[in-house]
Formats: sequence, C-alpha cells, structure tokens
Amino acid sequence: MKNPINKKTISLLVALALSMSVTAFADTSVTQSSSPQTGETAISYSVDPAYTVTIPASVTIGNSATVSASDVVVAEGYQVNVKITATSGDSNAFTVASNGGSGSDTLEYTVKNGNTEYKLNDTVLSVNPADGTSSGSVSLAFALADGETALYSGTYSGTMTFTVSVDEA
Repeated sequence: MKNPINKKTISLLVALALSMSVTAFADTSVTQSSSPQTGETAISYSVDPAYTVTIPASVTIGNSATVSASDVVVAEGYQVNVKITATSGDSNAFTVASNGGSGSDTLEYTVKNGNTEYKLNDTVLSVNPADGTSSGSVSLAFALADGETALYSGTYSGTMTFTVSVDEA
C-alpha cells in the first residue's frame, strides 16, 4: 500500500510553514551608550471566566429553596443571570400534577422572594462583579396559589428549569 502523502506534499507544507510570519518580542538591551537608558517589559495575566451556580435538586411546596452564585469572574461589563425558563406544567404553567407528576389533577403554585412574585422568564438572581461582589443568593418561597386544593391524596410533582447565562450588565 502506497502512502498517500508524497514528497511534493511534504515540501509544500514545509514551505508554507516557513513562509508564515510570526511576531516575536525581542529583549531590550540597555548599554552604557544607549539613549535613553530605559527598556520596557510587556506584562500580562490571563483570567478565564468562571462561576458556580447552585440550584437545589428539589423543594417541597410550602418551603423555600436557595439559588446561589459564587466565585463569579466574568468579562468586564457582564454579569451572571439565573432565570426561570421552563416548567413541566402545560404551556410552562407553574403547576404540579397528581400521581407523582403523571396524574390528571394539577395544583398551581407561586414562587416568591418577599413581595416579588416570579413568572416564566423572570431573572431570579444576577451577580455583577462591578457591584463589588462575586457572589449572591436568593431564597425562593414555593407556595400553593390562593384557592388551590388537591382532589387526590399522594404526591403531586413537577419540575422547574433554571437557565444560567452570562449577559451584558
């Protein structure tokens, strides 16, 4: 079996590699006769973006859950946002369903922090390093909506999806 790469191909690749320009910073030499008697050094430090957002695995209606962000390091002018972006309810309604989530009876619930009630696509937490902090948290209270009563005994279940993003502040 012949090797598909021949000498012409290798020669072409070597010539191409040698023809590429590369910028190199040269050391500055300062001698007794140099004018001026100074030299410069380029200094840099790279920081990769990072953050940790903690979303609770579960919460029981009637209790609270804490969503938090810590160690937030993002580009200048940006912040970490956490939004409610989906639920398991029909049309993303804030509901839980009987029979462990597969039943026909549903109960509507609310999600609040103090007097602020959150709806679909609302931001529940923002952490902006420009505000002088690299962390934050919000306690979300889950409660049955006014007037909701269960038709059946057992567990009513559902899910809520939180989406984390880095956006312009």
